[in-house]
Amino acid sequence: MKYTIILIFFTLLSCKQSIDFSGSWMSAGDNFENTLTLEKVEGKQNTYKFSFDGWRKSYDTFVDQEVKFLGGMNDEVFVIEVKNKKAMYSDDGREFSEEFPLYNEGEDRCKLFFELTNNKITVKTESCHFIYGGKGVLFDGVYKKVN
Repeated sequence: MKYTIILIFFTLLSCKQSIDFSGSWMSAGDNFENTLTLEKVEGKQNTYKFSFDGWRKSYDTFVDQEVKFLGGMNDEVFVIEVKNKKAMYSDDGREFSEEFPLYNEGEDRCKLFFELTNNKITVKTESCHFIYGGKGVLFDGVYKKVN
């Protein structure tokens, strides 16, 4: 009986599949909307290409009115590997054009932190303001799966 229980336990462990987070996830409010898209990387378990598209309405003193600012992260380099339902992306080590640098010398690079569960993804950013979007556009928030 003891060996049967152990065999059943190991069978259940080996049959356990990782959660597939692929698809579209959305975080929205009165003055913003962000969509996170995750695509599985073929041949790599728990690895996803991610992209963000979003907008935020913010007051612009230059035009003296509220403006819809856009933002996005859409490139093949945006890849995360989920471990223990967490993932991180960083621009550290990424090469940028010397003619049109995205960062000033010594400036901290953008980092994104993901916490993933079955029904939501929480995203937090560091040093990303104005890097991938206009005024006030950040991708922080709680994202729910889009059906």
